[in-house]
Amino acid sequence: MSDSRSAPHARAKRPAAAPSRATAVKLWRAPDVLDAMMLKGEFVGHRYPPHAHDTHCLVLITSGSVVVDIAGHVDTLRRGDIVALDADTMHAAHAGESGSWKMRAAYFLPDDLAAYTGSIGLPVRSRLDVRAAVIRDAPLAQSVYGVNWCSEVNDDPFKRSETLAFAIGHMLSVHAAHRTALPSPRVEPRVIRSVKEQLQSDLAGRFTLASLAADHALTPFVLLRAFIRSVGLSPHAYQQQARIRYAQKRLKQGAAIALVAREAGYADQAHFTRVFKQYTGVTPKSFQIVLTG
Repeated sequence: MSDSRSAPHARAKRPAAAPSRATAVKLWRAPDVLDAMMLKGEFVGHRYPPHAHDTHCLVLITSGSVVVDIAGHVDTLRRGDIVALDADTMHAAHAGESGSWKMRAAYFLPDDLAAYTGSIGLPVRSRLDVRAAVIRDAPLAQSVYGVNWCSEVNDDPFKRSETLAFAIGHMLSVHAAHRTALPSPRVEPRVIRSVKEQLQSDLAGRFTLASLAADHALTPFVLLRAFIRSVGLSPHAYQQQARIRYAQKRLKQGAAIALVAREAGYADQAHFTRVFKQYTGVTPKSFQIVLTG
């Protein structure tokens, strides 16, 4: 499933044009997401003939319905369903009863998957090797969507790096025919305390999961699992919590919202307002008015 017979990729043949009757198709390269070519698109009455890609293909259906034929197995996909195809897997697709579908997709080379799994501390894998190409798994769907969306809007590389690690680790450990054994998350409590202190003391720090792990001599995947097991939050979520707590204190003191946004590490006031409302249910302005009168 792609917008051409050959999957789009920075090092693979690119499509010459958007497919007929497709609307709102967007392609972009994501160097920090398996060096993938990403796609977001809506397809109206479209039909893909049998074809295969020279890249792996990870697709999330976000709206509508699409009928897929994957190596002779036919299924109807709807919102939240995932298709995971290894390179050279023959497949075809056409619109389902809704007449259209929307999807987000990532196309990446086997070598890039192998390099990535090794880099985050997982056993090296160059294939997805899923038991069934169609996957119905709500947490995985949320992660696949999050990585694609974060990449599209260039939102928070720290969050993106965590979400990608979860998605790949979850897929290979739960859905692969030969499941990947995840590394042990045993980490000394003092190391977790050190990570928490670093995130609290450097609210504006531009971390990624890899950079934070390197600071504490851990592999990224072990850090992610150990931190969640110990704290109940991912490192990125913990940083956001620390930022919001700091912002609440400064807003109570009457500090200007724009200044608080900068001090708390946000790129701009709009981003700060969006995250603050997500965590508290109110805007910074409303919060400050109530508490300062």
